[in-house]
Amino acid sequence: MGKAPGRTLARALKVNKTPKNTSLMLLRLLKYNTTIGYLLIPLLAVAAWLPSMMSPGYDRMVFDNAPMPLYGLLADYLPHSSLASKIVALVLLTASGFYLIRINNKYMLLQERTLLPAFLFVTIICSMAPLHRLHPALISMIFFVPAIEKLLDSYKAERLSYNYFEASFLIGLGSLFYFNLIWYIIIVWVALLILRPVIWREWVFSVIGAATPWFFLVAGDLLLNESAEYTWALVTANFNMRDVYDFAHLPEMIYFGFLLLVVLFASRKMARSMGVMKVIIRKIFLIFFWVYAVGAAAYFLVETANIEMVVPATLPVAFLLSHYLLSFRKTFWPNLILWFTVAGMVVLVWGPW
Repeated sequence: MGKAPGRTLARALKVNKTPKNTSLMLLRLLKYNTTIGYLLIPLLAVAAWLPSMMSPGYDRMVFDNAPMPLYGLLADYLPHSSLASKIVALVLLTASGFYLIRINNKYMLLQERTLLPAFLFVTIICSMAPLHRLHPALISMIFFVPAIEKLLDSYKAERLSYNYFEASFLIGLGSLFYFNLIWYIIIVWVALLILRPVIWREWVFSVIGAATPWFFLVAGDLLLNESAEYTWALVTANFNMRDVYDFAHLPEMIYFGFLLLVVLFASRKMARSMGVMKVIIRKIFLIFFWVYAVGAAAYFLVETANIEMVVPATLPVAFLLSHYLLSFRKTFWPNLILWFTVAGMVVLVWGPW
């Protein structure tokens, strides 16, 4: 006998039933690729940036003293304090976050087609009000994130892979906007060690790729100025300037202290989960660890690396925290962490600090 229509309808309604207090369950909106979740991310970013957009001023950073050539050229057309400049920066931030969704969906790093990496990336970056402007580290993300994807794609190559030339070229090109991106050439070599057998030509490609944009910069300098003094002065300046961002306000210390604590718990969970992961996913998370490590090392060791270095380093943090939040069986703690992350960001950008 066929199933009763009433029973079939009841089952359909049961599948689509939403639990109580859905409005408080932020995890539910972000755990899967929902339309509301896709809209929430840019809307949250716009809300966070409104104070900066309404203000004509901007925080001058160390990279403004000796801008890299491509960043300086862009800044001539889009002044830092202009509304258009801030809108472009907001679009770049949101696009970088959505690119993380693409990477996750491509490799299923989190075993879910989730919006969490994008949401966490955008929220954490938005919490730093001095970065609410068009700055070179944010621009460099349009080169850095595709470079990471190129490295991960090389795992599937059976023969000689040109991905390492392309990835290092993107990093070299991005460094003409933001000098400190060049340190991430180390990630290319780490990926070669982790993902590939030893093929010496791929190592050579990685060096040539990073050097190619700089070759054209020096060549242009020689043609226009008959010497490479401009390039040399630029490199020297980007090694000697220092302007450390001071996390002096109590709300900032509480917020970033909380994030650090969650990252420590997430790292512990990740270490325990490594043994049951697929080989490729385990290797990708190992590369992400090095992305974070290089960013942290550059911040403490390189004079010109300042708060903007957080931008590329937040990429692996977003995936690490997403993995941690999805590991809970019950939703109370992940929802609490997400709401605290959002509430803290709102307090920092809208508060009188």
